[in-house]
Amino acid sequence: MAKAQNRRPKAEILLDDVATLVGARKKLNLECVDFSDPNRPKSCLEVDFPILPINEVAVIEGNADKPIYQVSKYWARRSSSVFRAMLIAGAAKAPESDRQAGAVVWQSFYGNHQGNQAFSRLKVADIFMGGGTTLVEAARLGMNARGNDLNPMAWFVVKSELAAVRREDVEALLGRVNDEVFGAIRPYYAQTCPRGHGGVWIEKASGREMPAGFDPLTLPLSSRKAYAYRGPELIYTFWAKHGPCQAQDCGHRTPLISAPVFATKTMTVTAWQRDCSSCGQSFDVERYAARMAPGEAYVVLESEKAHAVMDEEGRYECPNCGARHEDLKARLTGESVILGKGENKKVELSLVLAPEWLKGAPRVDGQGLPMGGRPGDDAASTSRWYEARARTLSFIEIRGSGLPSEVIHPVTGKKVSTTVGTSAMRQTAGGAQPKKSSFACQESTCGREWDVLEAVRGSGRAGPMAPFAYHAHCPECEAAGDPYSGRYFVPARD
Repeated sequence: MAKAQNRRPKAEILLDDVATLVGARKKLNLECVDFSDPNRPKSCLEVDFPILPINEVAVIEGNADKPIYQVSKYWARRSSSVFRAMLIAGAAKAPESDRQAGAVVWQSFYGNHQGNQAFSRLKVADIFMGGGTTLVEAARLGMNARGNDLNPMAWFVVKSELAAVRREDVEALLGRVNDEVFGAIRPYYAQTCPRGHGGVWIEKASGREMPAGFDPLTLPLSSRKAYAYRGPELIYTFWAKHGPCQAQDCGHRTPLISAPVFATKTMTVTAWQRDCSSCGQSFDVERYAARMAPGEAYVVLESEKAHAVMDEEGRYECPNCGARHEDLKARLTGESVILGKGENKKVELSLVLAPEWLKGAPRVDGQGLPMGGRPGDDAASTSRWYEARARTLSFIEIRGSGLPSEVIHPVTGKKVSTTVGTSAMRQTAGGAQPKKSSFACQESTCGREWDVLEAVRGSGRAGPMAPFAYHAHCPECEAAGDPYSGRYFVPARD
């Protein structure tokens, strides 16, 4: 028992190791293997690898800023720390004792290898370089790196990552791009938050706020950069690919959604427990509303404790009897004259797509005009498609842990599934389970099942896409203390 108590946490040991290694930051000259020698000795990578400490570093790296790799949000980024360790391990000659190979790599991880002549003679080739993690880490170690990729975007990203540039030149270039490009497209990002906060357009030259109704989209692209914007903005758009039913008498398009829940969040709110002076029953008073989608239908699970939310004036009602109370100081400062200092309370939330939207839409509209939404489709048909998908689009926000398989919609009174999407189902000993990479046509008279790849290939085109949610940010909500830091979700109906 005494041994267990004296054992230090892995994270603490790792931090001490890193502090020692970074503090030293000495030039290292590891002995390398000669890869042209068929009888060469083994490298450290062929003997051992310090997987545990490198894994700890990779976890930390996943939550850290990495300036070089932020040149582009290239997809499927790999942990640079893992590649650095692999390159060192692959190049360094293994020590006589196999048990020391991993230690050699770890002790060399934070060293300065740029002056190592053996490393500079090594050639590293990545013929599928992608975002360039291998090349960047090889260059940082002083190795001779070469890369190739069929994707021109990959070439541009890696070239930018490895370019020798001055900071002021990069900042000047980004400033010009921001003025020319973002100035032209920023109107598409402007939003009005569900709590009613709108944005303001400002004429840069004069600092004058433009009147209500000003629409920069009516201006030529070259003129839009003369205006700045302050207010709610779009952060991200959630898209859903649709599977086209290949039955000749159908052609219905079904969203490929395995489960209706598309966002979950645990928020922290300041709360007080109080007993109502009118009915005597206990409930929680929450300083701010914990919501992901304030404008959408809201369901509170029966397992949740009764609670009330203060308005901007500190007013709230007892959820049991409706008696009105007020505590402005608590709202403004987080400390109540009556109840004392508030405590942090966790609130679990889930966002669910309404079942009407999951039913999909036909490939033609009511007038028989084709719907777009695929690469190469014209703007008019794609506009019809987006409008058709937006008509039935809504969310249900559910508060509480232990999400049940069904909830009752607070407006329609109908049951809404939180587990069943549009995947085709197969029967197993444990019940019905979604089939992998398949969907069931949601047209009311069809219901035929299709493999996703076969259905898309059968159409001869890429599957149609449609947006279903906007993730946005409101600076006014954030400044007011919103638990979600001013962020929110809204259906993609605009």
